[in-house]
Amino acid sequence: MPPIEVVLPKVDMDMEAGTIAAWKVAEGDRVELGDILFEMETDKSLMEVESPGSGVIRDLAPVTGEPVAVGTTVAWIHPV
Repeated sequence: MPPIEVVLPKVDMDMEAGTIAAWKVAEGDRVELGDILFEMETDKSLMEVESPGSGVIRDLAPVTGEPVAVGTTVAWIHPV
C-alpha cells in the first residue's frame, strides 16, 4: 500500500490557511484511523484533526504557531 498523505484540511468555505496549535503525535508514532494527529486553529475555532488511515507517522512537518496553507502536506502515514 502507498503512504497516506496528511494535509491541512479546509474546514470553512473562505479558509485559506490554518495554524497547527499542537501535534498529538511524533515522528515514528504508530497511529490508527481516527486517532487525533494535531490541533488546528483557524480565525474562528480550534479543532482536532483525525488520522485518515493507520500506520507509522513519517516526514512530520512540525510547524506550529505559523499559518499553513490549506492542502499543504504536513505528514505522511506509512502502512505497516
